[in-house]
Amino acid sequence: MSLSEMGLAALVAPVEVERFFAEYWEKQSLLIPRDRPDYFAGLLSAADVDQVIAFTRPKFVDSGAFTREESRAKPFVQGWLADRQMQEGAKYADIEELHRVYTQGKTVIIMTMQRRWLPVARLCRNLEAVFHCPVHANMYLTPKGAQGFDAHFDPHEVFVLQLEGSKHWRLYESARDLPLIDERFETPKDRLGPPRDVVLNPGDLLYIPRGHVHEAFTSEAPSLHLTVGVNVYRWADLLHEALDDLARRDVRLRESLPPGGLASTQAAAVLKNQFQELLAAVTQEASIEGAVQNLGTQFFSQLPALPEARFTAPPETDGIDADTVLEKSAGVVCRVIESPGWVEIEFPGGRVGGPPKIASALRFVASRERFAVRELPDSLGQEGKLVLARRLVRERLLRGVLHSASKK
Repeated sequence: MSLSEMGLAALVAPVEVERFFAEYWEKQSLLIPRDRPDYFAGLLSAADVDQVIAFTRPKFVDSGAFTREESRAKPFVQGWLADRQMQEGAKYADIEELHRVYTQGKTVIIMTMQRRWLPVARLCRNLEAVFHCPVHANMYLTPKGAQGFDAHFDPHEVFVLQLEGSKHWRLYESARDLPLIDERFETPKDRLGPPRDVVLNPGDLLYIPRGHVHEAFTSEAPSLHLTVGVNVYRWADLLHEALDDLARRDVRLRESLPPGGLASTQAAAVLKNQFQELLAAVTQEASIEGAVQNLGTQFFSQLPALPEARFTAPPETDGIDADTVLEKSAGVVCRVIESPGWVEIEFPGGRVGGPPKIASALRFVASRERFAVRELPDSLGQEGKLVLARRLVRERLLRGVLHSASKK
């Protein structure tokens, strides 16, 4: 398996993906020790960190940590993208400044590695293709005998990839079943029962469901790991989109509350009948199709195209014929959007559209990872199949694999 193909199946192997979803996803943590230090080779190494710092210029909030009168309030420094809204005094730290605080015992955290390092970006995109929600990755470089964060839980699903060194983890019970995105850990960890202690070595993986409390620290060796966060969409998000979609069509949901309607419990009682009527309208008239499309738009709008030599010569398409085997390009996530008189397939970096008669072909392309051109729906006709296939290759949604479908 090439590094560009690393996705969920590789992360949880040898556990099958179906078993992972049935037994672990959102339920319990999973430790996968591998005794394979090179399992994540090529993803990110300590030797790459200098380049990440020098060329992506993370911006740090706690600028006092870099002064000679060092602030010891936090055991870590945290670098963000430059476009993040940050408090006054944030600074760009160079390699030497970060190395100095690292040797003084602070964990160096670089956020949003999927926007800084191509192999990490490809991994996150492959996971986004599975989960259809945003995926981010943060780097943790911890010196020996140090701890970055105290015990906490995350409001997103977490995969920990141990890249170099080793790290000790304490895994506690869930403090909050499937927390919302803005919920934070407030339960003292001594109320969670005894922790499970595990050690991650290079090549190992740890999955931690959201809401499960954890903490990590090093002992005799430094550690480099990636935390990959899956920012799931919840049923509450889909219901919100359905309500918003209905409000655009039903004026009753756009009317204001009566003056003084929030003043007391008695006022709430006055609102109850109309509230129940509106709930009934939502139940009967809300559109699951509109909600899915709106949430999909939210997801796809934040997916940038991955670097793939777009400024080189465009792909050659003249040789594509009915027997040519095509597959989706690396890092492609796509969806089909249908509207009156028009249909299009959307993917990071582009859209290809046309009349409704090509809808079945676009749905076919979206649902398949690999196919021969002749397998496209016959409604297009032979020439139409070739025109669409060549267009999708030029737009880099697809790429040619084999000329003959009979080859393996």
